[in-house]
Amino acid sequence: MLSPRLSVTLLLLLASGPLPVHGFVPPRSCHDFGQLVSFWISSSDLVVRRSTTLEEDPLADVRTSYIEVSRQYRRTRYTHDDWLKHRSPDRFLSNLAQISTSGIYRGISKEVATVTSIATLVWAWNLFLGEGWTDLSGIHHDPVAQLPLLKLPLTPYTLASPSLGLLLVFRTNSAYRRWDEARKAWGLIINNSRNIARMGTAWINEPNEEVRRKKLDRLSKCIWAFPRSLSRHMESPFTAEADYVADLRDRLDPEHADGLIQAAHRPNRALFDLTTAVNDLSMHALRRNEIDKSIVVLGDQKGASERLFSSPVPLFYTRHTARFLTIWMLLLPFGLYDSFNSTYNHLGMIPCAAILAIFLFGIEELAFQLEEPFSILPMVGYSFTIGQNAEEIVQWRNIYDDPAKSQADGVVSPS
Repeated sequence: MLSPRLSVTLLLLLASGPLPVHGFVPPRSCHDFGQLVSFWISSSDLVVRRSTTLEEDPLADVRTSYIEVSRQYRRTRYTHDDWLKHRSPDRFLSNLAQISTSGIYRGISKEVATVTSIATLVWAWNLFLGEGWTDLSGIHHDPVAQLPLLKLPLTPYTLASPSLGLLLVFRTNSAYRRWDEARKAWGLIINNSRNIARMGTAWINEPNEEVRRKKLDRLSKCIWAFPRSLSRHMESPFTAEADYVADLRDRLDPEHADGLIQAAHRPNRALFDLTTAVNDLSMHALRRNEIDKSIVVLGDQKGASERLFSSPVPLFYTRHTARFLTIWMLLLPFGLYDSFNSTYNHLGMIPCAAILAIFLFGIEELAFQLEEPFSILPMVGYSFTIGQNAEEIVQWRNIYDDPAKSQADGVVSPS
């Protein structure tokens, strides 16, 4: 008996026409939005593979916006030289010089423009329709019409500021903790992947050198396939699928690659392949159990990543903070008018409102950029680092296994 969900899904699939059966291999580059990629349509009852184009993406405009595209440039991995530049005494001037190219500030340009426009409107209304203005010669001119001034006392802003500050601090701290947890999860993935390669290489007991080499080569490929599949799992199919498929075709055997590409949950399949590769190593069962403990850690971190990705900061908190900040900033120009009566025709209120909007909306934008950490973590870079480490480790041999080498180093083999 088919469940209602499965029945509806099957009817939709039949109405959409025939589905491709064989694995589709798209081009490696995904910068051309007309290229075909593959993605997964999943339900609890059915997972069906089908193809689409990026032009059919309902969120294409958002996905290709500057703020989203620029996230890939925040996938920083520091070296010694990068830390030297980071601590440079010129960092203050350098950061100020780059303010116009900042992705954060460009992402809040509409909000800043709105606040600046309101400040300009309040300034113009009060000068030309309220209390008049003074020209450069010091002559005061009466307003065009005598209308009420657009202004508010600063007391409500002063009373509300601590509450707004607490909301923003909690918002940014929560977002940073999510980024930190995601980075720690990938740190454990890196460490345990190396441990699996190290223990497998050191403990394998295979007298046939050719068989040993093949088994360890399979192990290193399976170690790399898990983080690479997890990185794809955490990214959009519209932008990451083509590179993922091409990487699997480049590094894995065809059957191994096809198994991963066709799997509904690719990280789970990668862990299964890794477990079978370890189980195929000739070693004592207790040692194999130790390696399996590291594989269990990989599964735990996969679950942690999925938890972070699927569970944002509670939406009611995020929305309340955004509404509080937006209303506070939109009304702020009304409270700044009297505060700048010492400036020429209160003109200082306009740049002040714009600067405050940049920094306060910028804080909230930082929280949004950190809340989903995986698209700003260099996960693909981590994956290839793991793959390179695994490939190197499986080539190592115990130098004391070679009697000639042991005698040359003055080591006496145990009798």
